Amino acid sequence: MEASERSATVDSIHQEAIQHGIYFLNPDDQELHGRTFTLNGQELLSFASCSYLGLEHHPRLVEGVIHAVKRYGTQFSATRGFVSAPPYAELEALMSELLGGYALVCSSTSLGHQSALGVLATEKDAIVLDHQAHYSIQQAAQLTRTSGCRVEIVRHGELERALEVIQELAGLHRTVWFAVDGVYSMYGDLVPIELLRQALKIAPNVRLYVDDAHGMSWVGKHGQGSFLTRMGFNERIVFATSLNKAFAAGGGCLLFATDKERQFVRKTGGPLFFSGPLQPPMLGAAIASARLHLSPEIYERQEVLQERVRLANQLIHDAGLPLLVENETPIFFLRLGLPRLAFKVARRMMDEGLYVTPSVYPTVPMRRGGIRLSLTANHTAEDVTRVIERLGVHIPAVLAEEGWTVDNLDEEFRNALPGRGRMGTRVRAPLQELIQRLIVEQQPSEPEPAAAPLPAVRRPTESVEGLEVERFTSIWQIDKALWNSMLGTVGFVSWDSLMMQEQVFTDTDEPENSWKFLYVLVRDRTGRVLAAAPFTVALCKDDMLMREEVSERVEERRKKDPYFLSSRSLLLGTLLSEGNHLYLNRAGPWRAALARLLEVAREEFDRSGCSVMTLRDLPADDPEMDQEMLHHGLVKVPMLDSHRLNISWWTEEEYLASLKRSRRAHLRERIEQSRFYERRLHGVGVGETLTLEELEHLHSLYLNVAKRALRFNVFHLPLRLLAAMHESPAWELMTLRIDPAHGGPADGRPVAFGAAHKQDGHYGGFLCGVDYQYVYSHGAYRQLLYQAVRRAMELRMNTVHLGMTADMEKFRLGSVAQRTCVYLQARDHFSGALLREIAAEASLGSPRATAASPVIARPE
Repeated sequence: MEASERSATVDSIHQEAIQHGIYFLNPDDQELHGRTFTLNGQELLSFASCSYLGLEHHPRLVEGVIHAVKRYGTQFSATRGFVSAPPYAELEALMSELLGGYALVCSSTSLGHQSALGVLATEKDAIVLDHQAHYSIQQAAQLTRTSGCRVEIVRHGELERALEVIQELAGLHRTVWFAVDGVYSMYGDLVPIELLRQALKIAPNVRLYVDDAHGMSWVGKHGQGSFLTRMGFNERIVFATSLNKAFAAGGGCLLFATDKERQFVRKTGGPLFFSGPLQPPMLGAAIASARLHLSPEIYERQEVLQERVRLANQLIHDAGLPLLVENETPIFFLRLGLPRLAFKVARRMMDEGLYVTPSVYPTVPMRRGGIRLSLTANHTAEDVTRVIERLGVHIPAVLAEEGWTVDNLDEEFRNALPGRGRMGTRVRAPLQELIQRLIVEQQPSEPEPAAAPLPAVRRPTESVEGLEVERFTSIWQIDKALWNSMLGTVGFVSWDSLMMQEQVFTDTDEPENSWKFLYVLVRDRTGRVLAAAPFTVALCKDDMLMREEVSERVEERRKKDPYFLSSRSLLLGTLLSEGNHLYLNRAGPWRAALARLLEVAREEFDRSGCSVMTLRDLPADDPEMDQEMLHHGLVKVPMLDSHRLNISWWTEEEYLASLKRSRRAHLRERIEQSRFYERRLHGVGVGETLTLEELEHLHSLYLNVAKRALRFNVFHLPLRLLAAMHESPAWELMTLRIDPAHGGPADGRPVAFGAAHKQDGHYGGFLCGVDYQYVYSHGAYRQLLYQAVRRAMELRMNTVHLGMTADMEKFRLGSVAQRTCVYLQARDHFSGALLREIAAEASLGSPRATAASPVIARPE
């Protein structure tokens, strides 16, 4: 997903949260006191604060602000490279004493990361980055690319793989930095300390860069925080923390083991030298907080918070709530899955005067959302008991309403954390039993018959709310006329075409060419089909929809690992189709029918161990569908336009007359040029039979295009596909030859070919191949497009589908662009995060100018 597409998705999700009244709130309090805030006249007990020790109203900190502002004013507006406000020296001395190293205070933790990594990680170095490290570290790591630093990302749930990557890089770079969080801000899990120790043992040039913003103050000597308490500190660690959050002041702090390194970052770190400083009032608050941390009072505060944490852990355990990880942090993440479930729970809690925060995409993966509950020392034991008691009511109720079970949650969050498995049976049982009881209470008084187990081929119909759902694993099991009446003319998924695809792509030796097929029909009580769709499970390239320059970078890595950044995916349609593959009768209860169809798709997604669900080529201008798909946790991503030509003429003269004057000259040129070409047709009942040698030549022409067409980057299709198309009644092959007298090949071989699908008045070019020597000298690709339209005229077709890319060439033929989109859902963020890093790397290089790839449609 590109940056613009990700932003649009985030905007949609945040808009849904705003509609629930739980994001971007503006309390109407005249004064705040730490535990509560007032919204529209309702007092809410807040569990959203990261001020874990509740120091924001501490008299010493308030007095520190007043003292500093009276002595130094509201600001000291000078760059620190020239002169610093007087309190800076005192604060850095206190922080050095508190943390046990050489401290450097910065105006924010984010700018601290940019300052430190920006000069410590150069073209001589590498960074191995936990993909769930805080966004501010990821941004800083991306900036290091501008200096030539190598950045490699490792999946959080497989963090031990970092050791392999570090081992490989340690021999190639001056320093290898392993960048992690001490406490992860969303899930509240702790970085595995033993893993970090193993990383340091790999080589002496391996170092750690750790952000412990959420671990600061609430644990350890002088409130040094979670990481330093567990790991200690030495010259191979650079430590960063926040003076916001539990420290209750402002700014950030970097810690170094030597003053030499501290001074190096201070003198050369751009944001430290050039950006604005931390202003005197916050310096005063930070000094007061540092002194408090160095006093015995810090331990009293820590103990109060730990009592609340222990109480919360016990209550959550007793209630069997779906806690992701239990430890001593004041951050609790209760698993719910889709954003809408988290929004529902948060809204219900607000209605009872309790504010908890839903953590959803993009801070966590789309289906790994939940409620983030943070405790502070300001909360009473009664507060903690109350919030967990109410969560114990609303979480099971929402899960039951949505039909989610603990097994579903376990599957969604499997491998979400390093070394974490499923919830223990002792914890799961109470919640599982409660959800089942609530589900039963919601059922009609007459019980529905239990569904039979899933056989190898077809699962019997099951009835839910009057809708009958049928699943099939082969198109042979579906009536041909019924299927073609719904989907025969769209997406190249006619009955005959799918039958051919099953023969080519079932149980093959190549992982990328072995597909699993699923067909779903949803009927109403009368037997009328409300929804239908074909799905395939296939190995896909994760960069399939990325820019060409990104895919070029990925393909370089695939020279070593051909399946790098490839994921098992559930697709709407197949990798041999293009178009709207979803039949939906909008005159009926289509939302319920769509929900049932997606439910079946999700079951297959889980059963097949897929990482990505891709519902592609759907109309882009459908707000109702956008809302429904987001409701089911699918994010919208734009696709390139698809081109369609509606035929209302049957001669070339009429065709010319239908075009605008500016386009007629182009068509006349194609007609004139056709004199140099010989067109031949090949297929069932059409033209000549192709030999194996001829098919091999056509496949080589296809590979010419496929290797260049990286805008839709897919695994190359096998030779046997062309042979199957040649024998399928749904397809025909068209070859173009140029007379040697007019510059064509001496052996008379085709210089271009196209494969087209035929069904009920629709003619669609899908894949093609060209000899690039004749693309530029003889316009082979343009001629192929024209001959496709001409062939459709001969067959008296009503519509020609010309596919995507090469927009200008298709517009010249009179095509109309159809805006399409994809709805995506991924198990986690890792592939997306890695692709963003590669995209950033590609953007730093010189863009390579490329002409439009000569494909009729995507060459899949």
